[in-house]
Amino acid sequence: MLNNYKYFLALAEELNISNAAKRLYISHQSLSKYLKGLEEKHGVAFFERKPKITLTAAGKIMQNTLRQIELLDQNMENQLTDLKEDKSGTIHFGITEGRYPIIVPKLLKEFYDLHPKVELNIHRKTSPQMQEMVMNNSLDLFLSGVDNIVTSHVKYETILHEQMYIVISDNLLKQYFSDQYPGCIDTFTKGADLRLFQHVPFVLNKKNFNSRILLDKHLSELGISLNCINELTQPDIHHLLCAEDYAASFCLTMYLSGIDGLNESGNTNSHLHVFPISDFAYFNPLALIYHRNKIFPSYTEDLKKIVKRYCNPASYLQQS
Repeated sequence: MLNNYKYFLALAEELNISNAAKRLYISHQSLSKYLKGLEEKHGVAFFERKPKITLTAAGKIMQNTLRQIELLDQNMENQLTDLKEDKSGTIHFGITEGRYPIIVPKLLKEFYDLHPKVELNIHRKTSPQMQEMVMNNSLDLFLSGVDNIVTSHVKYETILHEQMYIVISDNLLKQYFSDQYPGCIDTFTKGADLRLFQHVPFVLNKKNFNSRILLDKHLSELGISLNCINELTQPDIHHLLCAEDYAASFCLTMYLSGIDGLNESGNTNSHLHVFPISDFAYFNPLALIYHRNKIFPSYTEDLKKIVKRYCNPASYLQQS
């Protein structure tokens, strides 16, 4: 049973024998025989078959236990890897869609130059999805904010406390602050009071994203709401829409360089202004997150060092 623990975990995740068998590259018959033998050995049913396949209470116990065994197995392999002179292996690294183009192109070549025999698999997922992947041992670590961490079984290393900024085009400033323009630019550079922006259209992130959570806390404290005309998950699209005078938006520290790039490209409808927000009391702690019992080989520790360097606040402030 322990030799084939991945069979049970695949079944528990797929909840479909045919799909699990394809994933494991074995026959439907072999997997059915494995499950039957396992249930006969323990004298309990691990899955309800009707009306659809679901885990029983015994199945959940087995799944949780085998995930711990899988983690121990991975930890053993990682430690043995470090005893070899010729290091090779695989890292599963997660990152959100918006941060991918900022971090990944920079780190890929540097990491592969350092560890040419290590396969670095990048997974672009949402933070909740990556949490789940860490817990089921399909992801080694991921880069994300920590505000929506919902499990105590992870550990994180905070590498950057991001600030929140408002992004608005010059044309929108002229349109919505016509009686104060251009003097409002100097005023907002010292801190933009969001109570003055309630009549401005905004494109915002979805409510379960870290930046939106922080923004909503601030708006709640002010007792106001903003005129949200669209909700999108990709920050780079937010800023492109801002550059076309569609709406104002917000950004975190890591995205400042992307806004500078838009302004320098000359392909925007209007120059983008980035202003700090008055009395904004929240930061977005950006961290490397992984299972608290995970043991990494040295090449994963090297990856962590590279990611931390590229997330250094100075690198973004210099570009902005």
